[in-house]
Amino acid sequence: MWWGRIVEWFSNIRERNELIYNFNKASKQAFIIGIAPTFLKAESSRGNSNYRHQFSSFFYHGFRIRMLAGRPLDYDEVMDIGNMLIANTELIRNLVTLGYDTLEITDIKGNVIDDWRLTALLELW
Repeated sequence: MWWGRIVEWFSNIRERNELIYNFNKASKQAFIIGIAPTFLKAESSRGNSNYRHQFSSFFYHGFRIRMLAGRPLDYDEVMDIGNMLIANTELIRNLVTLGYDTLEITDIKGNVIDDWRLTALLELW
C-alpha cells in the first residue's frame, strides 16, 4: 500500500517537471522570436500556505511565473498574464491535481506581484 504512494509521488514529480519544461520551452521561443516582450520562466515555489488543499504537495505547492529578462511589465500586463492563465480551466485543474495550490507571478527581482488560490478559481473546497 505505501509502495503505491511512493510510485504516485515520483509520477507527480515527473509530470510537474514536464509541465514546467514545456512552459519554459514555449516561453523561451516566444521571447526569442519577439512575440513576448519579457522572458518568463515557470518554477515550483513554496506557494501561499493559506491556499493549501488536500492535494497540495508537501514542500513546493506554488506554481511561480518569473520574469527573467526583457522589459519589466507593468501591473496591468502582469494581470493580463495571470488572467490568461486562470482562464485556462484545464491548466488550473492540471496544476491542482499535480499538487499546486498557488499561482504566483513575480517581477524581475523575484518579488511576488500577485497570487491566486487555484481551488478558488475552480470553485472547489
